[in-house]
Amino acid sequence: MSYPRALEVLARLHVDPRFREAWRRDAPTALAPLGLTPLDAEALQRVDPVVVERAGRMMDFHRTERVREQLPWVDEAKRPELGPLRARFLQDVLPEVLNREEAIAYCRFLEAGEHAKLPAYVPQLARCERLRLSLAWGLAPMPASGPLVESFDYPVLTLLAALDAPGWPPVEPKPTRVEYLKVPGLPAVMSRELPSP
Repeated sequence: MSYPRALEVLARLHVDPRFREAWRRDAPTALAPLGLTPLDAEALQRVDPVVVERAGRMMDFHRTERVREQLPWVDEAKRPELGPLRARFLQDVLPEVLNREEAIAYCRFLEAGEHAKLPAYVPQLARCERLRLSLAWGLAPMPASGPLVESFDYPVLTLLAALDAPGWPPVEPKPTRVEYLKVPGLPAVMSRELPSP
């Protein structure tokens, strides 16, 4: 095994909770499919599990904070139901390099899944936030002229404002259009709910 490959396996122990757990339970079995030499596999089996677990917890915390930096409403102190989802996200989605991309990945995760313990509007909130971040940083195209207008099934901007308070505000579906206008020269967009047509 080359030095870069050894670092890759060590990094995976830190960033991949499922691999870390498999290694902790049975290191030889977890390492077997990686095609390591017997000497390298033995060395990786001797790594201190306490150190690996500590580094993994630090990485998980760092990823969580990166998401929360971009999406302040993803606050488990105010909405504990998000805890199990965060754990699944950390297991199922590999880390991104930049904070905004980590937050966009989390939004996609919320959009894609059925989350029984969350209100039905959460995937819509996630889509609204994904668009905001993607458009602000030029990761999604804006129309050639004028703002982008997207339709939602809920008043997403009103909901996002209400999420300063703990819990999930009750709200009925209400077809809503949101206008996104890119701020020239800045990684930002202005958004507003438009009147119903």
